[in-house]
Amino acid sequence: MKGSVILLSLLSLLACQSSTDQLKNEILNTDRAFSALSKEKGTKEAFVFYAADDVIKPSPNNQPIIGKEALIKSYEKSSAEDFELTWEPLKADVDGNIGYTFGNYVLKTHTPDLRDTVLYGNYVSIWKKQSDGTWKYVLDTGNPTPAPTKFE
Repeated sequence: MKGSVILLSLLSLLACQSSTDQLKNEILNTDRAFSALSKEKGTKEAFVFYAADDVIKPSPNNQPIIGKEALIKSYEKSSAEDFELTWEPLKADVDGNIGYTFGNYVLKTHTPDLRDTVLYGNYVSIWKKQSDGTWKYVLDTGNPTPAPTKFE
């Protein structure tokens, strides 16, 4: 009897770990697809497509953008994109229907005199699983760094 309880406990623990790993992979794959869409169609389309309805998007030197409709309106005010923003997650974790990704971004742009420039930074995205099973970000923020971050 005691052996059966231990075996069932062990199997339950393994099932939970497998489920957590699967959810981490879902978030990582969603984040990578988000970056691919940004590269292919631009940040406006990507950030709107992957945003949850209740998204919060900090905005440098401004109040945060709150809600998907406000996010869409914020992009209507912006000029045409003359840059490319991509990123790669380095770490993810999940607990139930909430998770996060942390990684490096690369911003390719031009200086005012049109010299190509590459800027680096880190980002954190908080993800929430939606009722349809997809993951959407509810918070996304980043900061510049002198070079990509590497985990030892």
